[in-house]
Amino acid sequence: MAIRVGARPILAPGWSGKEHAGIALVDCDVHQTVEKLDDLIPYMSRVYAQQAREQGFRMAGSGYFNVAGDISRRDLASTDCDAKFDGHKVGNTYEQLRDQHLDVWNVDRVLLTGASTYGTSVLPDPDFAADMCRAFNDWTFDQWVEKDDRLLVAISVNVNDPRLAIAEIERLGPDPRVKAIMLPTGSRMPYGNRFYHPIWEACERHGLVVGIHPGNEGAGMAGPPTGVGYPTYYIETRMARPQMAMAHAVSFIAEGVFEKFPGLKVLIDECDQFWAVGLMWHMDADWKSLRDQTPWLRRLPSEYFRGHIRIGTQPMLEPETNDQFWMMLEALHADETLVYSSDWPHWDWDDPASTFPKLPERLHQRVFADNARELFGIEDAVSDGR
Repeated sequence: MAIRVGARPILAPGWSGKEHAGIALVDCDVHQTVEKLDDLIPYMSRVYAQQAREQGFRMAGSGYFNVAGDISRRDLASTDCDAKFDGHKVGNTYEQLRDQHLDVWNVDRVLLTGASTYGTSVLPDPDFAADMCRAFNDWTFDQWVEKDDRLLVAISVNVNDPRLAIAEIERLGPDPRVKAIMLPTGSRMPYGNRFYHPIWEACERHGLVVGIHPGNEGAGMAGPPTGVGYPTYYIETRMARPQMAMAHAVSFIAEGVFEKFPGLKVLIDECDQFWAVGLMWHMDADWKSLRDQTPWLRRLPSEYFRGHIRIGTQPMLEPETNDQFWMMLEALHADETLVYSSDWPHWDWDDPASTFPKLPERLHQRVFADNARELFGIEDAVSDGR
């Protein structure tokens, strides 16, 4: 018997995992992580490798606990493949991803969004941070991407030095497997600030999406996790993620980024979804009275949002009733803005079967495949290399 306490349990399958033709399932948030940062040393330049050995990596922490990296869904429901990976934390190997997610659900493409180097963006030393990003990107290609042509990459860059960030975009952006850059929500300034505009120009020129994912809020040089300062508990920082997403989304729109770079797209992962509805409604209403402050905006803020910003499904909100759930998807314009994101291998990752109740066929295709295909320019054909 299902117990209803506040949230509506999702029971109906949204995905079967059966064989299919063309691109039918794209996952926009899969984390590849190094088992230990020392694994990056062989990929670092000599001077910074020596610093890492002698002085450590100096990565800043927020002080809020997170669920341990080796606790995942596999610990709650063991699978036949788990025994293969004894001694490795989940998420450290491509083979875990293949056996626990890709092959189980017949996933066509996934975007590797990293995690190990999110902290570089709040390090004071931009050269060391950029070298770590470069090393992590090379490690990702070596240990993951070269093993499976279903894997796409959101490269790591240090946006606190636009020159160095652009250099990494120029180095890897021409590779057709690179589809995005990935940034943490924790930052020194909202990402629409003109300080970052040279980076967005490089992204637009290479057709790269700007990905944003929770991380580093309250750590190092980043601001506090909430608009009112530092909370006490980790769950409070999780509930503050919509604040961070809204701040960056409003900044992109109000600063005229999408007028200046009309080809730029933004993906916001793991910040839930309903905040986007209220944001579009509220910003449209206020802009009508305050538009003299942003005369470069030629359209309603909601139109910029729907045209340029995409939201990941994880964690998918679970309203109290089915009617509320469908109303939320309609208000979100989910057929335009929502993309499937699993957040594998974190403890609360969402497989494609239980993320949604069964959707109407067109909406299902949009959320699970077409919105992401259009976002990343993925051709509708499965490679023979699979």
